[in-house]
Amino acid sequence: MLWALKKVFRFAGNFYWKIFGGIFLSILWYLIGAALLFSVIGFPLSLECFKIGWLNYKPFGKKVALVVDRPLISIIWLLSFGWIIGSVSLVNAIFSCATLFGLPLAGQWFKICRLAFFPFCSVWK
Repeated sequence: MLWALKKVFRFAGNFYWKIFGGIFLSILWYLIGAALLFSVIGFPLSLECFKIGWLNYKPFGKKVALVVDRPLISIIWLLSFGWIIGSVSLVNAIFSCATLFGLPLAGQWFKICRLAFFPFCSVWK
C-alpha cells in the first residue's frame, strides 16, 4: 500500500514538474548534448547530457550525491556550459521558494542545480 502511494505522489510530482519548467530544462540538456555530439572531445560529455536530460524529465523519486570522481572534466564543464544551466536552475529554485505554489518544486530545482554545476562528479539513483 505504501509503495503504491509513493508511486502516485512521484507521478504527480513529475507531472507538476514538467508543467512548471522541467520540460524546458530537459530540452535544454538534450540540445546541449546534441551540440556536443559534433566534436571528438564533446562526445563523452554529450552522453552524460542525455542521461541528465532524462533525469530532468523525471526528477521526483531520484537522489543525487556528489562524488569527486572526474574533477578535471567537471571544471571544464563548469566553465563552458555548466554555469548557464546551473544559473537557470538556481534562479528557478529561488523563484520557487518565493511562492507557496512552487515550494514542492524548490527541492527539485536545487537538486538539479547541484547536478548542473558538477554533472561528472554526481551519482544519482
